[in-house]
Amino acid sequence: MLLSTERRDPESSSRRSNHTSWELFDNQATAFEQRAGLPEHYCRDIANSVIEIGQVRPNDLILEIGPGTGQIAEWFERTSTYVGFDLSGGMLREAQRRLGNTARNGSLVQADANASWPLASGSTRVIFSSRALHLLDHEHVAGEVFRVASDEGAHLVLGRVQRDRESVRARMAKEMIGRLRQHGFEGRRGEQQNQKLIDSCCSRGAEDRGVKHVARWRVTTSPRQSVESWRCLSGLGGIKVPANTRYEILDEMEAWAEREFGGLDRGIESEEVYAIRSLRIPA
Repeated sequence: MLLSTERRDPESSSRRSNHTSWELFDNQATAFEQRAGLPEHYCRDIANSVIEIGQVRPNDLILEIGPGTGQIAEWFERTSTYVGFDLSGGMLREAQRRLGNTARNGSLVQADANASWPLASGSTRVIFSSRALHLLDHEHVAGEVFRVASDEGAHLVLGRVQRDRESVRARMAKEMIGRLRQHGFEGRRGEQQNQKLIDSCCSRGAEDRGVKHVARWRVTTSPRQSVESWRCLSGLGGIKVPANTRYEILDEMEAWAEREFGGLDRGIESEEVYAIRSLRIPA
């Protein structure tokens, strides 16, 4: 079997992963796509690019870590054998609704990626994650990537949204991380954490194949949209934050954005790019 038969305890899994925020996604699962979803018509292009990079054959397995609401997963499931796992039961329920109960090639599993992955060694052709691996321990992830990678070789593919540094979302996120630090908390910056994972994999023998831009689109966003999306969360910056501290930081952010952008509701247009970075895991 590709999937491990080990029985997994969600509570003990959460304890192992208490330094991440995956369980925080339960409360935002139903509204996640509205807050942070990808443009629907580009999700198939992203999946096809991952399949092409990984040179996936009909019976090869694609593993997705943190499938979210299944926006990309549904296109994997149509063309390949697919397993997606996530610590958030809420996200998995949303993904299951999208894939439906008649999915023939796909499996969704609740599991902690900071613990042993529920897959057999040497089973996986592609390990893919979109905007999730920065929440995890990079050394553990690197070790599990090499363990589950196919004996014939595999690919690790990381997907992320790149934003102009002067865009509303990028400036708001940078300021929020800075204010978290002022309050004694260290938020997780996706690009920096992903680079640690890439370095760890390369030190084990992986080959960095570089970055490919799969899709780009224009968005118009306001500072209020960022603040309101953060108010829906029980944490900030990918970590748990006490409620009183979170409210204080968000109030500070509103005041800062009012000054910096000339109003919370001022819409500013910018470009966003979906980029994937791939690493070849040797045979």
